[in-house]
Amino acid sequence: MLQAERHLAGKATPTLNDRLVAAGGRPSGFDYLRLILSISVIFIHSFQVVIGHDFFYYYHNGIFRPVSAAIVPMFFALSGFLVAGSLERSKTLISFLGLRVIRIVPALAVETTLCALLIGPLFTAFGFSEYFSNPMLTHYFLNTVGIIQYHLPGVFEKNPCPGLVNNQLWTIPWELRCYTLIAAFALIGVVRRSSRFLMIVVALNFALLFYEIFKPHHSPVPAYICNGGVLIQSFLYGICFFFFRSKIVFNRWLFFASVPLVYFLLSIRFDFFGDFLAPLPIAYLTIYLGLLEPRRLKIVSSGDYSYGIYLFGYPVQQAVVAILGAAGLHWYMNFPLSLLIVSSIAFCSWHFVEKPASKLRAQLFRLEATLRAGALRFPALRILIAAARE
Repeated sequence: MLQAERHLAGKATPTLNDRLVAAGGRPSGFDYLRLILSISVIFIHSFQVVIGHDFFYYYHNGIFRPVSAAIVPMFFALSGFLVAGSLERSKTLISFLGLRVIRIVPALAVETTLCALLIGPLFTAFGFSEYFSNPMLTHYFLNTVGIIQYHLPGVFEKNPCPGLVNNQLWTIPWELRCYTLIAAFALIGVVRRSSRFLMIVVALNFALLFYEIFKPHHSPVPAYICNGGVLIQSFLYGICFFFFRSKIVFNRWLFFASVPLVYFLLSIRFDFFGDFLAPLPIAYLTIYLGLLEPRRLKIVSSGDYSYGIYLFGYPVQQAVVAILGAAGLHWYMNFPLSLLIVSSIAFCSWHFVEKPASKLRAQLFRLEATLRAGALRFPALRILIAAARE
């Protein structure tokens, strides 16, 4: 904190980069924000799993809709800002994409396996032989490679949200699309020209907006569904804020203005086009909060538990409903009990899966060095080791 105060001393209008440098490149605000957002997902789902799909119509169309609709885009804006930093530090796309795989896949594979081989057999309405011979079980493991399957044979069939095992994983394919998109931009050199990249992002934003308004056979995006295009746009604006971090001011009044603006845009009912205008202010308020530097408590200094909470939340919440029955059909029972269980699982996921998996980075960097050396003799390899950003 003292280092940050010294760095910012005398700066009337610090930029995002000033805040980032003052925190040594690792502001604690992002750690807290990830955790708060992941817990918020558990909170929102605690209403869904006890009420059922009617929850979306009664609650997500009301005054609380903008609050819940902002959570996942904030996740993506945060990810875009941090991933842009990783892209800038990576020597090639091999390390950039490899780091994404190391971060996402191990815990996702464990979550998929535990759901299929532990939660499934415990909560299925089928017999064991019928459960394990059902093709749906085999297909479920496609979750590990981002082809999301939401159902297991006969599992949670009597819950208010029948059959849904892991509804939270709907964001994984969109996250993979974001990484693929930024890698493609890096490959063709667009990200090396920040102004050109910004123009592409803004043009894409308006293209999505006009497509949703004027597309033929129009069916408006339901208010309870967060459109995937909004997630991609939030991610791309997060990247833009990183690239222009030395020019964008860190200003509390801009933050205070962004909050009601986001609420207003996510409240617009005309075909929900406000969702497609919200990513820019969402990105600013997200990054502002992330660049704050509150004192690190043990809960964030001991590990990053947000991914585990997000991954394991929904299956645990469904299991709590199935176990408690009528007694568990209250959000104020489901939320604290599920959060307690999920937090314990997330602790184990971080310390026994995610953190050990991070040691694979050493092998990744060795592979990258080998391929870079090979490219000097085999020009065909050069496209595989394209510099992420120069």
